Amino acid sequence: MTHSHDSHDVEHRNDPRRPDGNGAEEHSGASRAEPRQDPAAETSWTTGSPGSVQQVTNSPMAVTALVLGLLALFCVLPAVLAPLAILLGIVAIVFGILGRKQAGQPHRTGKGLATAGLVMGTIALVLGILAGIALTLGAMNPDIIGPVQQQFGEMMT
Repeated sequence: MTHSHDSHDVEHRNDPRRPDGNGAEEHSGASRAEPRQDPAAETSWTTGSPGSVQQVTNSPMAVTALVLGLLALFCVLPAVLAPLAILLGIVAIVFGILGRKQAGQPHRTGKGLATAGLVMGTIALVLGILAGIALTLGAMNPDIIGPVQQQFGEMMT
């Protein structure tokens, strides 16, 4: 009968419905109770009350830097839009720097977005300057522009 009594004690000891909270019975005088934890410490951000959760948002400057950096890179592809790529690249760099600073503030993220916009803006600026130089040199050199004009004329007829 001792065996059934021991299993009965184990069932009550692990019963979460016990009024003492942990189900521990003290037959032998030694406490087997597990330490209690503060219920507030167990609350996660998903189960907390709406007032206790502080929302973290991306920095608007970082998002703007990313978008402008992408636009600047796409403007470099057709070399004719090189001046626009240069302008958008400069603005993306400025917003990238401001976005990195703003991402360091409390409840703000987006440092990676700002860095990506900064890098793409820098690449677009460099490529835009190189494309502008190439276009200018090509337009001034009759050996280059002559055959291009001839091929373009043939395509149009």
